[in-house]
Amino acid sequence: MARLSALRKRLGGPVWAVADQCIYSASQLLLSFALARVLSPSDFGVASAFLAVASFQYILHTAMVHEPLLIQRHYANRAAAWTSWGLVVVFSLAGYLAWQLAVFPGEVRWVGVALIVGYEVFWISRTLLFTGRRYAMLCVTGVLVGAGYVAVLGIERPSSWSEALLWVSLLQMPFLLLVVLNLRHVMPVLPAAKTAKALTVRASMGYGWKASLSQFMSWIMTGGAILLLGSSADAQQGGLLKIYITFLLPMQYVLAALGYYLLPQLAAGWHSTDRKKAFGLFVKFVLLGFAVAEIGGVALGLLGPHLVVLAFGENYRHMDFSPFYYAPAIFGLTMCLRTGFRAASRPGALLVCSVVGAAVFGVCMALAEPPVSYIHTIRAMTLGFACMAALMIGWLFVLMRAPRPA
Repeated sequence: MARLSALRKRLGGPVWAVADQCIYSASQLLLSFALARVLSPSDFGVASAFLAVASFQYILHTAMVHEPLLIQRHYANRAAAWTSWGLVVVFSLAGYLAWQLAVFPGEVRWVGVALIVGYEVFWISRTLLFTGRRYAMLCVTGVLVGAGYVAVLGIERPSSWSEALLWVSLLQMPFLLLVVLNLRHVMPVLPAAKTAKALTVRASMGYGWKASLSQFMSWIMTGGAILLLGSSADAQQGGLLKIYITFLLPMQYVLAALGYYLLPQLAAGWHSTDRKKAFGLFVKFVLLGFAVAEIGGVALGLLGPHLVVLAFGENYRHMDFSPFYYAPAIFGLTMCLRTGFRAASRPGALLVCSVVGAAVFGVCMALAEPPVSYIHTIRAMTLGFACMAALMIGWLFVLMRAPRPA
């Protein structure tokens, strides 16, 4: 009985973390499904471009808020928390406005500002719940927001992409209550122990800028590509690429959940005398992630033509799903390898690998003859991630044999 209780305790955390990410992934899938069904293919392409801006914001939030807080567990004070969150919003707005002025000179779509503020409120609430290990509440919030997308978009039937995105923004705002209620879970108990290391704004930004830049390189090949195609004359290509990446989301979130759950343990073991044990655990995680991604990719390659009609409608019946037989495995591999760099506190090395992958992607896109299709973009993206993964594997092999820091 005691052994069963210990096993349940050991597996409980990973199971809850994966369950939460599956539910969150499902909520984002439902959002894409709902938008595709209520909007025309062209409007869906434009809406996908705006949601790609939100995915860029998620990179900043993950690098500057989520990952540092998982490692340090506490903010130094409330001012540090609010300042860190505010900086993410400011940087996100700056990137959004730069894109707006470049694509629509002299015109600013304020629905994008509402989208950024709404999503940041939602993500902050999730980060605080995750840090406090309130997994049940995490799952409930994912269910609520997913049901909200379907209900509101289905009932209101927005006539344009801007109206639809405004409703999406408003659905995130009630989560501000969770932010307020859970702020105490990430503040050190007073008086704090002298040895306690709390997260400051400087520490958060110091870790975040390299981590966010490396993630930005990956975003260029995914969300950035959607922006590029969605802002082009053939905006429908952006919507088709959005659908492809949407089918990758479940795998991405599951592997991310496992990686974040293992991150504190790997980070502690990487710099200890028991480094080989930590690296062994990491290798098992990478192999598992690669296998899961490949199995999922093959399943999507076989079932994709049927699933896309079921989920997105008849307008997308003729999509080409052949890249799913190989692309998801490469994408999943890079997702898992990132965890090793984070555990080893090498965001700079991860940035170098990411820059190489983004450069390969950029060259492939530059050599393409216009108009650029979503299939060519997927192939360029896969090649970029493959080059990144190869460099990451080589770098981690060197890190494993490097002398342990004193």
